Amino acid sequence: MLNNEERQAAKQFNMRAKQIMWRGILPQTDPLWHKTDDEIIEWTLDYQSSHQLRPDGKLGPSTLITWISEKFGAGIGGAIIGGREIPLENLRVARMFVPDKNVEHAANPDLACILSIPELLYVCRDRMMKNARLRAHFSIDSSCGQHDQSLVIQWADPLSAVTFCPTQETADYPKQRQCVGIELENVLILYQLDADERQWSKRRSVIKSEIGGKTITQPALYPSQIRALSELLNILNRELGIPRTYPILSNHYRTDLMNAEELANYQGCLARFNYFLVNNEPGAGFSEVIPALFGEITSIEDEDLSPQTEAQTFDHFQDLTSKFDEQREELSNYSTTSSTFVTTHDDIPKFNLSHAIAHALQSGKSARAARISSKAGRYSE
Repeated sequence: MLNNEERQAAKQFNMRAKQIMWRGILPQTDPLWHKTDDEIIEWTLDYQSSHQLRPDGKLGPSTLITWISEKFGAGIGGAIIGGREIPLENLRVARMFVPDKNVEHAANPDLACILSIPELLYVCRDRMMKNARLRAHFSIDSSCGQHDQSLVIQWADPLSAVTFCPTQETADYPKQRQCVGIELENVLILYQLDADERQWSKRRSVIKSEIGGKTITQPALYPSQIRALSELLNILNRELGIPRTYPILSNHYRTDLMNAEELANYQGCLARFNYFLVNNEPGAGFSEVIPALFGEITSIEDEDLSPQTEAQTFDHFQDLTSKFDEQREELSNYSTTSSTFVTTHDDIPKFNLSHAIAHALQSGKSARAARISSKAGRYSE
């Protein structure tokens, strides 16, 4: 049961959802369009409780996506792989297609590629109406279910070829390779955060991470999305043998562009920014959680650290400190200040009224000179 405050919040949310979310998904002939606010809340609560959704009375994205999968696909359940359903304990999958038990494929996939999608609900509607291309096998919703789970949306069997971005947008992508695409719902662009908050009733945190040699500031992923992605990678590894690995170079996980030779020899998981850099997709949020998904990297240098090595490291810093002191003493001989050394108050010349007026006139700023004179006159009265 909802308390008065929760019920009022659900009413306001549904009024907004009616204008921006329902259109194009719920047919105008659906009885929900003609129900009162309280009737919509009651219907939504019953539907959510029976489909393992968080019972908040808000007829929003996760509830609508679940409804779409039942009306046009195979409903909620396990993932469909090779035409058969794989029972899952920790994931809820909304199947947006009718499975084909005689699915044909050229080769088993050996790559899982992570992409990004800004607003999953709109994409669901557009793909349902054949207005958006199918570029991934799975998508991971940003909202949470009844047990703090993200809903996973499945668009196609992983053994079916999907014409999504790796095969279409870069010549470096290896030919004749079957790949499983996984989209993470994330707005990516900072100015979209406000729209994200209005639709999902929460606001993503913002983090910084290095992608392609640049520090990028973007919205973070939600913990429920990371857990869902981790479980999905386990399933792909168990059922299809896709290694749960990620590209590593010089004891660091890679977020740079990989060349054709590197891609041709690699099997496992990678992100779109490894082979085609646009909007830093799937974003700094994914880059930040790579160690949590694939394990921390322990460098050889850290493992071989000994007391003698530590002493040498300390002496090394002592040498750097002494060099810095020498450079600092040398710089202090120059009158010109640098970004390292801030001018003291004694170095700042005192304000001179006549000089300020003369400088303003010489710079062609007669209005500024007049304002300075006027203010000086008021203070002298």
